[in-house]
Amino acid sequence: METTEAEELPQIEIRDADHIAGVVDALSYHTHALSVSVGESSVFWPVTLSELDHERRVLSLSLLDAQSLNAAELVNQSLTLRAEGDSETLRLEAMVALEGVRKNDLLEMRCALPQTLHTTAKRNSRRVFLSKGMKVGAGITLYENQPPIVGRLRNLSIGGALLDIPLAASAPLKTDEFIAGLELSFPNGEQFTTMGQIRHVHPSGRSHFAAIGVIFINTDRAHEQRLIYLVNETERETAYRSGEGGRMSFPSPLYSSSEPGAKRSTRRHLHKSRQTPMVATLLEVTRQLHIFLLALQNQRPLPANCLLDSADTLLSLLKKQRQNLFYALHCLHKEPAWVQHSLNVAVRLGDLLEAELEHASYARDAVVAALVHDMGKMMLVDETLPSIEGQLDTRQRDHLRRHVPVLLEALEGAEWLTPVMHHDVIQSINERLDGSGYPQALKGEALSPIARMAAVVDTVDAMMRTRGDRRGKTAIEAYRYLYHRPGCFDKYWVTRYIQRHGFYPIGSLVKFSSGFLAWVMELDDSGQPRRVRVVRNLHREGRTMNDILSRVDFAQLGKLEGLMRPEGFGLAPW
Repeated sequence: METTEAEELPQIEIRDADHIAGVVDALSYHTHALSVSVGESSVFWPVTLSELDHERRVLSLSLLDAQSLNAAELVNQSLTLRAEGDSETLRLEAMVALEGVRKNDLLEMRCALPQTLHTTAKRNSRRVFLSKGMKVGAGITLYENQPPIVGRLRNLSIGGALLDIPLAASAPLKTDEFIAGLELSFPNGEQFTTMGQIRHVHPSGRSHFAAIGVIFINTDRAHEQRLIYLVNETERETAYRSGEGGRMSFPSPLYSSSEPGAKRSTRRHLHKSRQTPMVATLLEVTRQLHIFLLALQNQRPLPANCLLDSADTLLSLLKKQRQNLFYALHCLHKEPAWVQHSLNVAVRLGDLLEAELEHASYARDAVVAALVHDMGKMMLVDETLPSIEGQLDTRQRDHLRRHVPVLLEALEGAEWLTPVMHHDVIQSINERLDGSGYPQALKGEALSPIARMAAVVDTVDAMMRTRGDRRGKTAIEAYRYLYHRPGCFDKYWVTRYIQRHGFYPIGSLVKFSSGFLAWVMELDDSGQPRRVRVVRNLHREGRTMNDILSRVDFAQLGKLEGLMRPEGFGLAPW
């Protein structure tokens, strides 16, 4: 990560092979942050040095989350290895890839040692990494009157910082974006606020975080003096916690929390996860969606494999555990609305296609297209549209309709997206039979059966979600809306959708006559609840429940009365 505003000393070029081998060997001691680029590309992927064979003069590198790179196509490609240290930047060039092997998210590369080394010293670039237990909150404010994007500080220098931001909140963050306000909050209550600019945005390994590199801008002398203090105190605390400072080292008051009971500790507190295995699988799919959107936003090579693998995962779950999958989809309430919507549309569209012999062969391609169909909305976020959630005015809603052409332009030339699904799902999912849809106002015969099917699936899910200007509808209310508008929605596909999901869809909140509220977990062949999770007794408001009952026990709940909107009760399926 670059942490200063390009105040650098003259560059030195080295071509001595033994000298270069010694430098590469030193990199294995993790003194530098490593990244690699392929060919003439300006994209650098985070990388680790796994092995150096001095005898064969071969270097082995490991890349994480580089799904867009094809292992076979890397052979004989020229590589550039960049190493960022506290006081220098190393650029090792003229490396040739000898072999590439992919193991899930991990890409292993063997390459010949570089032939050229450029080294550049840097001023004011001492960077201090926070150790475990050193918790410094970070808030990024991009636009006025918007809540900050909250994360944590990973390292700090006088020129900039590296932040960890949850992938779920990282979509608006783009390379070169200006930050109106960057606030660091230290354990003792002290805060540091400045302006900044984003230098890079990358997924952070296999975690659910994005690594955001920022530089500080418009800093005056007072800010610089304050930063020197913060860096020095952070380094002091790191040395104290690691024991490297010796007996005379003391903790920094900056990291002394004022909260009662707070203690310095490097221990990791492990919390037993309450997630079901299927929820964990879906969260991995959502991670891949966030990574794909980051690539779209920052105009980097698109990791198509993550979408194709995600589609295969979802279709496999549909075949093996269909009802469990539908319930797990409702357990992602902490994910952004666009992610929940995209996943639900993808799974339900795939389910409907798989049930139709004539269209079943299109299921995988349709699921891939549905996973990305709403990403264009996040690409429109700017000062005039700071959020796609909450209350939007008419101008903002009209602007939001541009999400389809914006996404189509970003996906231009994507060979993994079939032309049929490019048209039927991404381009036509918002069209209506009477021509009242967008972006092209297509109507009637211009809309294929899959386009009509996708419109039904998309609209049902959207109507059941609460927005800033309205609350969500129950399934029956959504069905009724579509069914009585045959001019807009194909009645055949509305009927088929209802047959697949029933009037009490899995994930719905239902009320029984004895006052019990329960989430529907399974349905029988007639579409009636067969298994529920009881969470509330309205006659005993203070009592929390979590009882999973099968139909044989329904008598104690009373008669099933109907669907309820969960928003008013503060309940979630998991």
